[in-house]
Formats: sequence, structure tokens, C-alpha cells
Amino acid sequence: MRLSASCAVGTERVLSGELERLGVARAGRSAGRVGFEADSAGLARVLVNVRTADRVFLEAGSFPARTFDDLFEGFKAISWERWVGPTDRLILEKAKSLQSALSAQNAIQSVGQKGAYDRLCSRYKVARMPETGRTVLTRVRIDRDMATVELDLCGEALSRRGYRKRPTEAPLKETVAAAVLFLSGWRRSFPLYDPFCGSGTIPVEAALYAFDIAPGLGRGFSWETMPDGGARDIALAKEQARNAVRMDREALISGSDADSAALEAALANAGLAGVGDRIRFFRARAEEAAPFAERGFVITDPPYGKRLGTPAEADELYASLHAFSKRFRSWDLCFVVDREDFGSFTSGEDARKEQAKGAERGWKKTKITDGAETRWLQRFIASRS
Repeated sequence: MRLSASCAVGTERVLSGELERLGVARAGRSAGRVGFEADSAGLARVLVNVRTADRVFLEAGSFPARTFDDLFEGFKAISWERWVGPTDRLILEKAKSLQSALSAQNAIQSVGQKGAYDRLCSRYKVARMPETGRTVLTRVRIDRDMATVELDLCGEALSRRGYRKRPTEAPLKETVAAAVLFLSGWRRSFPLYDPFCGSGTIPVEAALYAFDIAPGLGRGFSWETMPDGGARDIALAKEQARNAVRMDREALISGSDADSAALEAALANAGLAGVGDRIRFFRARAEEAAPFAERGFVITDPPYGKRLGTPAEADELYASLHAFSKRFRSWDLCFVVDREDFGSFTSGEDARKEQAKGAERGWKKTKITDGAETRWLQRFIASRS
């Protein structure tokens, strides 16, 4: 099967590495997408285990589409009955056109859906398909008059792990948090501390990774319930994933927050994720935090102006982290922020001089775009000498 997985722009390399470790054949990547090929068992393994993908798509069909007649017939020729049952509702949720004769998104969606329904009504011998029932999502992209139709195999986005029942304001999405963990270079043998833990997403994702708990164990996927779906392969992949869990490992993962309500949410979410007793949560202001090991990783998503408070308050917070950075000087520091120049707030004059000389210590930046929001993962790598 020809498949692809979507992710936040800037995290494609991480997702590509995940797919390689899951044993599927990668087939190129573009902004926010990584292509791959897999059989039914491989697809199930990806759906259950992948941490950084937002959605997984099957290429349902590809055909020339210079006219609306071409588009209608192309959709009609796709074997929709493989994925849409007689009581299901098919929705063409998105249409995108680039350098093509057909450009009106609403018209493309309407004509494409009519073509798909024409085939389904003929196959199921009905006058019309139901307007309610299990929803199957699809989308189409027309690039230089060539249409590619994709089927969403997930249903809910893969970021919906099922454990975050108590979100706080402006939480970091689970898949982005997982990508940040990989990009930071953190390994389970090092302590991890999140001083702005909020609802606990970063510590929970770290614990899921540390103990090899698959993120898809507690949820379902649209592909399971499709006529030609992979319910048996999903069940087998989940069984294999449960057998791979290693709660006997040692991992030192901590999170703190100044807000007691946020800590209550973090504790509740960690409990639902099955790692409540493996993460130390405590109430504290980041300005008062101190290292609890010689080396480790600070990985955090501090509140900032575009998401919480005002830009001026964010600048004040960033400046206050200079003292924090000095206290955690022997730790790798990883902040998810909205400012490319974040390092100028926290480094201090000494660190800026070191960076100017090309020393190992210095801010390394990764731009991450998730939907309409752009963030910067700012990494300050501790000297290993």
C-alpha cells in the first residue's frame, strides 16, 4: 500500500526515523509529510506505535483531472466500497489545488463527493447514502492537473492518545511534545525535568517513551472498522505492543508548575496514561528550581505572549530564565518558545561570548510549524568536557 504520515513542519526527520525503526519502507518526504509503503501488518504497527505523526493516509487513487468530468469519473473509478460500508458516511473534507485548471475548492469537493457516492449507491443498490453513521474522511490534492485522493485511516488525530482528559490552557499537542523529546536528544538514562509542566504532556510523553508504552494502545482507528480494514492486524499490533512494555526500567522524570490546578490536571492525565506513579510532580516556581542530578535534560514549554498573557509578560519571563539557565548549567536546556531570538534573553553575556567564539555551548534552533502556529525549539547543549 502507498501511504503517508503527516506531522508538524520541521519534524519530518524525526517521523522518518520512527517509520524506519517500525520496519516500513520510506518513500520520500516533503513539508509536513513522510511517505512510506507497508502491508496490512506494517500499517497496523505504525498506527499503534508511531509517536510523532498526526495522521496516516492511504493513497486511494490518482488520475488526470483537467475538467470536472475528469474529476467525477476519477472519483467514481475508485473502489470506495473497500473502505465505506452501506451505513457509513463519506466526507470529502479537504481539497487543494496547485497550478491546475480546477481551482475552486468547494466545487472540487462537491463534484468529487458526487462521483464517489455515485459508485457507492450503485454498489449498494440504494438511491442515496446515509447522512449519519460512521464517518470516513477523505481529501484530494490536484497538482498540475493530476489528482491524488487520500483516505484518512485514523479517525481522530493520532495526537488524541486518550489520556489527556484534563487539559490546561494552551497545552502542547502530544505529537509535537513527542517530536520535541526526540529532537532534544534526550535518552531515558538521563533525568528529565519540565519546570512548566502544565497538564503534564511532556513528562507523560517522556514516560510513555521511556517504558515503551505505545501511544495507540488506548484508542481505536477508522481503518479497523472499514469493510477492507485491518481489525485483526490492529489487535495483533496492540498485543505485541502490550508485551513490549517495560515498566521495570528506571527513569527519573519530573514536572513542576506554580499552578496547583495545572498539577492536579497533570496527575490525573499521568494516571490515565498508566504512568502516574513513575513521574514526580510537585508545585514550584521555575525561578526557584534547582538541579537534582549532575546532568540531565530540561525540556519545557513555558507560557508566552501569543498563547498566554501578553508579549511583555513573556519577555519578562524569558529574561527571568537567565538565572535558571545558570543553575542548570550542566544540563541540556530545551525550550519550546515563540521567539527566534530567545537565546538573547537567557544566555547572558558570558554565554553569548562563548557562542560567538564557536564554542559547543550555544543555542541551536529548530523551527516547528503546527497548523497556524510557529514555535522554536531552542536547545542549549551542555558542555560534555
